[in-house]
Amino acid sequence: MIQPENLICENVNTYSSPSELKITDIRTAHITGAPKNCILLKIMTNQGIVGYGEIRDASSKTYALMLKSRILGENP
Repeated sequence: MIQPENLICENVNTYSSPSELKITDIRTAHITGAPKNCILLKIMTNQGIVGYGEIRDASSKTYALMLKSRILGENP
C-alpha cells in the first residue's frame, strides 16, 4: 500500500536545496606564446564537476594558490 507521505515527497522539487558539493582542489597552468600570457585555473569538486577560469589583472599564480586555502571545502 502506498503511504501518503511518500506521495508528497515524490512531488517535491529539491533542485534549490543545499548540496554536498565542495571544492576539493585548484590547479594552475601558465599559458605562454599566445598574444598575451595568462594563468588558467582548474577547480575540482568532490562530485566530479570541474570548472575553468583565468587569473586576470596581473595577478600571479602565487596569488591564486593563496586563495586556495580560503575556498577549499566551500560550495562553488
